[in-house]
Amino acid sequence: MTFGEKLYQLRKRHGFSQEALAEKLNTTRQAVSKWENNNGYPETEKIILLAKLFQVSLDDLLMEERDIGAASDDGDRNGEKQYADKREKRDEYYVNRETANGFLLYYKKKFLWIAVACGLILGCNAVSYSSLEPGFYELMVQPILTTLSVMALLSISFYIVLKQNPYRNLRNRELIFSEDVRRELWDEFKKMKKVLLAGIVVCLAVVGINEMYFNYFLSINWKTMYLMSEAEMRQGDVFYMILVGVCAFVAVFCAGVYWSYAVLLRNQSEKNI
Repeated sequence: MTFGEKLYQLRKRHGFSQEALAEKLNTTRQAVSKWENNNGYPETEKIILLAKLFQVSLDDLLMEERDIGAASDDGDRNGEKQYADKREKRDEYYVNRETANGFLLYYKKKFLWIAVACGLILGCNAVSYSSLEPGFYELMVQPILTTLSVMALLSISFYIVLKQNPYRNLRNRELIFSEDVRRELWDEFKKMKKVLLAGIVVCLAVVGINEMYFNYFLSINWKTMYLMSEAEMRQGDVFYMILVGVCAFVAVFCAGVYWSYAVLLRNQSEKNI
């Protein structure tokens, strides 16, 4: 029995259409049809996944002298029922390196826009969260900036919500990787993890320390604050807004990238790497 005949028989036995099997293997229906017609073979990692998916050995799947259809009808029905029960409990999805890269790139771009929105709205409202005494700038100019930043936030939010997410199903399935891909992703994540966490901590620390320093400076030099020129006070406002906006952007983006890797590798063990 040829590989294509075995693949066809196993697919029918387990109740998969060509489209359903192609989705499990992250390939096309045409590729599955080509394999079943003995016009080609899948990649090695997909052959391994097929063996795991259909619960057969690689020898039974690849060696033509071995027949996988020798079991009795009752045994086949029992096997199909057991496999169907397992399939209901576990929805597996094979992820190759190209799909993993696409997933990470999509969410990096998504969190980049979210970070921009958070940086804008927090930066424009930073002065009202500080200890500055309200003045013309805080009462007249800042509400305009706040309105514009909220509009930008809503526009970006609608764009993210309405844009089709091609990787949504990966977040709700048990993901399967080849050993090489799993190792590469873990190596990348380990290298980036400390940098991402450090970026979040540093940004939060910078804003907190700056605010504490300002309060301390104000408590000591509160009399001289009233002697400062309008330009000096506005310069301090602008600096604080930029500082908070940049820190918010970096912190949110780092958190988003960390989340993307964590979701992709959520069911993957780091051992044996």
